[in-house]
Amino acid sequence: MVTPLSDRYLDLKEQQPDLKTSEILNVLAQEMGLNNLSYLGFHKDTCGGSDPVIHTTYDPAWLARYQEENYHLIDPVVDRSLEGTLPVDWSELPKVDRMTRDFFGEAMEFGVRQNGVSIPIRDHVHGKAVLTLNSDLRIHEWRKYKRGIIADAIYLGCLLQSDMVAGITGGEPGPRLSRREKEVLKWAAVGKTAWETAQIMTVSNSTVNHHLYNACAKLDVANKTHAVAKAIRAQLITI
Repeated sequence: MVTPLSDRYLDLKEQQPDLKTSEILNVLAQEMGLNNLSYLGFHKDTCGGSDPVIHTTYDPAWLARYQEENYHLIDPVVDRSLEGTLPVDWSELPKVDRMTRDFFGEAMEFGVRQNGVSIPIRDHVHGKAVLTLNSDLRIHEWRKYKRGIIADAIYLGCLLQSDMVAGITGGEPGPRLSRREKEVLKWAAVGKTAWETAQIMTVSNSTVNHHLYNACAKLDVANKTHAVAKAIRAQLITI
C-alpha cells in the first residue's frame, strides 16, 4: 500500500527536520511518480507588491526566470487558482491568447510537464497559496492518477500552508494527526465503537484505543466526541 502524500510529508518532517521544504517536495515527487511539486504562497506578511514565497522542484533556471520576470502576475494557473476554490486542471485552461501559449511554451522549455493540477489553499487569516502537481503521464493515465491523489494532495497543501505560516509568524503549526488517527476518528464520527472500528481496520481493540488516545492528546481534548468535533472543525477529517 502506497503511503499517502500527507503522511509521508509528516514522516519526513519528523524524521529529518533539517530537510528544506524544496528537498521534501523532491522526495515526495519522486516517491509518488510526479515530475514536480510546487508551493506558491501569497502571505499577508509578504503582500503589497513583494514576491510570493515559492518552494519547488522545478528547474532552478525556470524558478529564476519566473521570479525575475514576475511571472506570477501573468501565470494563468495562478490566476485561476486564486480566483476560485476548486483544483484547476491545466488541460481545462483556455489557451487561445498568445500570452498564455507563450507562457506554457517557455515553461515546457525548462522541463515543466504538460499535465498538472493546481490546488487553491484558502487561509483567510494569513493569505492564499497554491500547491501544484506536475506530471508527464499520458492524459488518460493522468486523469486516473489525479482522481486517486487529489483529496490527499489538498490536505498536503493545508499542511504546507500551516508550516509556511508558522515559519513567518514564529508560531506553531496546528495539530497533526497520523493516517491511522484520522481513520479511527472518522469511524467514531459515524458512530462506530472501538471494537467495531478494530474489526473494520483489522487491528486490535487496544490499537484503536491507542490511536484515539493519541488523537485526543494532540487535539488537547478529553474524549473522542470532542476530538471528532474539533478535527472536523479544523478540517483534519471529513465525513
